[in-house]
Amino acid sequence: MRKPLLAVLMLAILSLGYGCKKKDPPPANKANVMFVNGCAGTVPAIDAKANNANVDGALNMPFRTWSGYRYVTGGVPVELSFYISNVGTPISKGSSTLAINYHYTAFCGGLITDPTFLLTQDTLTPPPQSMAKIRFVNLSNDNLQVDATAGTTVIGKGVKTLQVTSFVEIPSGNIELKAGDPSDISTVVATEPTAQLLAAGKIYTMILTGTTAGTGDSKLKLKVVNNN
Repeated sequence: MRKPLLAVLMLAILSLGYGCKKKDPPPANKANVMFVNGCAGTVPAIDAKANNANVDGALNMPFRTWSGYRYVTGGVPVELSFYISNVGTPISKGSSTLAINYHYTAFCGGLITDPTFLLTQDTLTPPPQSMAKIRFVNLSNDNLQVDATAGTTVIGKGVKTLQVTSFVEIPSGNIELKAGDPSDISTVVATEPTAQLLAAGKIYTMILTGTTAGTGDSKLKLKVVNNN
């Protein structure tokens, strides 16, 4: 009986050691890129590619969804692009040299008939205790001068198409998020639901998508993206 018991104990010890194994370090010469589908009319979904190769974890993204940060080669020029899933039709793209170990977000914006591309470098320094951080990105093609607010805190004023604000610190909690052109009240929209839980220590991006002339998903809408 001793040998079978010893074998079972050894297996248990090996399993425990495997479960406690540290995570593998990130690959060398890599940047971190999050891909966001903010392009209205991209039905059913889009794929992200880096130098024409699929980005693992950034495929079949429906409208107003995102991938989380994925490894992409850094230190050399790289082309980031978006394609219609399962069809391969190109939508938008951009080229850049990404700094190693830095974080970026690649946005596919506009409309499927008039798509846009935006790449931002993301500063993910954690906010102070009991605070959150949020920024605003205008992905609508409309000629709007957008103001964005989180409760009583102004995130950005007069933000034009494909412009992005800096991250702003705000108290954590259930916050009402709004954006729109104050000179045209019909453009002012809020997130759904209006009050969004912004947790302490978390970092967010609020995106404006769609158009004033759109219907359904193509209407002006706000969405909150989690950066960490």
